[in-house]
Amino acid sequence: MVAPERPDAEQAGRTKKNTILPVFLVSLVLGAAIAGAWMLFAPPASPPVATIQQPSIQPSPAAPSAEIPPPPPPAPVQKESPLSPAQIGGEEQIPNENNSAVGTDNPEPAAPVPAVLTPRQLQCEQLAGRLHSFFTHLDQKEYIQEFQLGAPAQDYFIALATKLLNNPPVVSRESDDLYTILKNMAHFFRVIGGKNILIIKGILDRERETIEDVAADVFSWTAGEECSNDAFSFHAPLDKLYEYAGFFLNSMGGRSYLFRRDSRSRLLINYYAILLVDRANTEGINRHGIDIKPLLPVTISEIEGSNQLIYKEKYLDKLYALIEKYQ
Repeated sequence: MVAPERPDAEQAGRTKKNTILPVFLVSLVLGAAIAGAWMLFAPPASPPVATIQQPSIQPSPAAPSAEIPPPPPPAPVQKESPLSPAQIGGEEQIPNENNSAVGTDNPEPAAPVPAVLTPRQLQCEQLAGRLHSFFTHLDQKEYIQEFQLGAPAQDYFIALATKLLNNPPVVSRESDDLYTILKNMAHFFRVIGGKNILIIKGILDRERETIEDVAADVFSWTAGEECSNDAFSFHAPLDKLYEYAGFFLNSMGGRSYLFRRDSRSRLLINYYAILLVDRANTEGINRHGIDIKPLLPVTISEIEGSNQLIYKEKYLDKLYALIEKYQ
């Protein structure tokens, strides 16, 4: 038996390739023919219908970040502290160098707190106003302008009074020699001069309606706690005023000077001299040992017999009270 021959492998491969190629070409031609026929005989396509879509609101996507940082650690809990004066309305205000708040549109300065005056300070303020008004009134008077003071009347007479206080007369042992008596009798002429004596006499004569008020204000200014005010700056310590009170009440020179004045001026000087010695007794500085007890009835009698004083009853009430005090 003869075995069939095995086809050669190369020849089998060529036979297979030759069989597939014609099939592929036929398929390609058929596909092209079908596509062409479709394009020629297919019905035209209807235009597309436009559709209106409602815009949808979507949150904008967050900007991409290269890396998301880890969350910060929780802050430590602190106790709330009260707002400072620079924090108003929950917004912190930083004070600048002028102590005004930064961050406010129209910073307003704090209203000044009015100072609370004591009764004595209030009295001093009122006294200063009245005394200043009196000397301003003198500046406008023609008879004062004729003296050509060279300074406002207030400054001029305060300087004059200060000069007298710094040059007191002799009160004790005046009669030891005649020279001291004569010196005391001419005390005011020696210290302030004749021109100033004429000025004072002119004021006492022409300001009769107000001179008692001025004398009361000056005495109140020097009584008690010392007054200090820019409108009227006059310093008169009790120990220096006491020397002049003793001069008028207890010396030959002072008494002779008063007898040369008009009765109204003499009574006013005696009255306030007695009040000054009474204050010296209260303060324990009556170093000359002046006794006003025998002077009180005499002064009361003179005031009762006078019709020259506006506040006559007021003076008598005070003197009678002193009589009861020194009984």
